[in-house]
Amino acid sequence: MNQQSFRPLFVVLGALFSFVLLLPGTADAQGKATGFKLPTPAGYTTEEFPLPPDFAPLFTYKGFEEIRFHPGWGDSTSKGYWSYVYLWWLDGAPAITTQALTTNLSAYYDGLVGRNIKSRSIPASKVVGTVVAIKPAKTAQHDKATFSGTIAMLDYMIKKPMTLHAIIHVKDAGKSGKTAVIIEVSPAAPGSPVWKELDQVPDGFTAF
Repeated sequence: MNQQSFRPLFVVLGALFSFVLLLPGTADAQGKATGFKLPTPAGYTTEEFPLPPDFAPLFTYKGFEEIRFHPGWGDSTSKGYWSYVYLWWLDGAPAITTQALTTNLSAYYDGLVGRNIKSRSIPASKVVGTVVAIKPAKTAQHDKATFSGTIAMLDYMIKKPMTLHAIIHVKDAGKSGKTAVIIEVSPAAPGSPVWKELDQVPDGFTAF
């Protein structure tokens, strides 16, 4: 049998191997766990990184994060300024309680602001402390649990204090053995038009 006759077999085996790598609960070529679909609304940009993030060493959850940024996220004149949604796809079954969320969100935003204070050379007179307040909320449809709250912090882009409103959705993670937490944040109060856009992300989340 000549070399050319082997080529179709190699193609088939390669396709099968790629399929196996992307089965739910396995890992893709970048080593990121699969097992869910997180919508990306039109015009939104994305980012992902491991947890704990490198900017927040006191963050205790482990896994990775996927972000969906509103198109106006970085434009202070936009209705979508600082509006985005992110998924924490967490290893195992860590506690998702008011205290645990408050502790980890505080570590997360303290670290995020701290990194930007240094890189943007923001003077100490402009710096304000980060204060996170989280409480249980009425469980939203398709959530296992829902929380709401605020994150008071420094808006390092315009160097002024800012309060983000947050809605936190604990979702069914299917058979993945993971824990799914989706966090929506915006300076606009919940119920504002931008929230209808943000809601597309948690509403369209599926795990398998």
